[in-house]
Amino acid sequence: MKAIKLDKYSISRRLTAIAAGFIIPMVILTLFFGYVLNDFCTKYDSIVQNVTLANQYNTVFKPEMDAVMYQMVARSITKDKVHDKLNLENPDSMIIGAKNVFNKLKKRASTQKANDQLIIIGKLLDTLQANVNNLNRALEEGVDYDTNVTSLDNNIYILTELIQENISQYIYYEAEHMETVRAGMDHQKNMILLFSVIVAIMAMIFALGQSTMISKSITQPVAELVKATELVGQGNFEVRSDQDGGDENEITILNRSFNRMTERIGELVENIKEEQVNSKKLEMKLLQAQISPHFLYNTLDNIVWLSEDDQKQQVAELVTSLSQFFRTTLSGGHDFITIAAELKHIDAYLQIQSFRYRDILTYDIDIPEKFMNYKILKMTLQPLVENALYHGIKNKRSGGKISINAEEFEGSIKIIVSDNGIGMTDEELKRFKGLADGTVEPSEDNSGFGIANVAQRLRLYYGGEYGVRVYSQYGDGTRIEVVIPKQ
Repeated sequence: MKAIKLDKYSISRRLTAIAAGFIIPMVILTLFFGYVLNDFCTKYDSIVQNVTLANQYNTVFKPEMDAVMYQMVARSITKDKVHDKLNLENPDSMIIGAKNVFNKLKKRASTQKANDQLIIIGKLLDTLQANVNNLNRALEEGVDYDTNVTSLDNNIYILTELIQENISQYIYYEAEHMETVRAGMDHQKNMILLFSVIVAIMAMIFALGQSTMISKSITQPVAELVKATELVGQGNFEVRSDQDGGDENEITILNRSFNRMTERIGELVENIKEEQVNSKKLEMKLLQAQISPHFLYNTLDNIVWLSEDDQKQQVAELVTSLSQFFRTTLSGGHDFITIAAELKHIDAYLQIQSFRYRDILTYDIDIPEKFMNYKILKMTLQPLVENALYHGIKNKRSGGKISINAEEFEGSIKIIVSDNGIGMTDEELKRFKGLADGTVEPSEDNSGFGIANVAQRLRLYYGGEYGVRVYSQYGDGTRIEVVIPKQ
């Protein structure tokens, strides 16, 4: 089946547009919020690292430096011997380490104030380095203890105090900026929330508008289809749905399919009406063919002759058979009768014909009892028996016999009407087979009409898998099979 290509106005695409109109803004907002949050976290982490690193020197640098320098003065130890004599870190190493740390902090200072404070700390460390060198030279030259202590108090201790104060000031500036970052984050958070609410409302309005439009584009055509369907249900097959806006969407295809279906149903209904009329015509023609004047006249003549010959018993039998024949033929207007009733009809017909063809006709009806209550279309077998009599037995002129049997056949019933008459030539057999399958029409003299009529009625009532099959061999009789469902 070829797929139907829908354009941009299809319902599925409209629903996709609704989803996209709602989801895409939410995705953008989410990405933006993630970016802002990541930027805040990066700045916040950087400040925390700076403060943590600076705080380490704020708490330990002054005490350690003061302690080392005091030990150098108190024991007259130069800075080269500090590690060996005191097992403490060399003052130069402490100052160099501090410079490295604060130079690193200067590269990632969060504010200008913090950066300026780091510059001051660097200069103080340079000054401290110079005073440490001076004190070390004094120790090397053997300057007296009091002079060195005075230098320690007035230079070293003051500088380490200043360094500590400036580190604290740097930490304060970083902490101050941390609060600024947090406040900015709060502001951005509020802006994002406000913007998210606005975008969500706009997306909802868009989705609601699109949903209303789609709902209207579906419900209105469907309502029109419902009205059209009700008219079709009332028997108006000329109604058509006009809901075709030109767009190749689902509703358009549905309307177009509905119109084609309605048109096709109308055609089928007309065909059924025509077939019913033809069926009635065929049935009437069949009734007329069965109650032919010759058959009736010959039967009445036989009754008159038997009456004149004072054969009352035979007259009674003949009249009874004729009555049974017409009773089944009419059947109170019913189309279907039991197989048992159909066999009574055949028996009555053959009994009547036996009075006329008693020298050349015998017959045998052998149908299992289990089939008797199944239904059969009336006057199915009589035309076939008549065909066996007039086209088979009558032409043979002696020892003719008609047999009627039945058997199971693939879940259906097969009734066989056979005779040992003259049979058919290949040309006649081909014609009768054509009459049976509907490919050949009966001739103007109604020759073969009975078989054609039975086959056509069986196909009409039961379907194409049921009907009549003809088998014959010239000089060896004819066999006609009727296949009907079990009903």
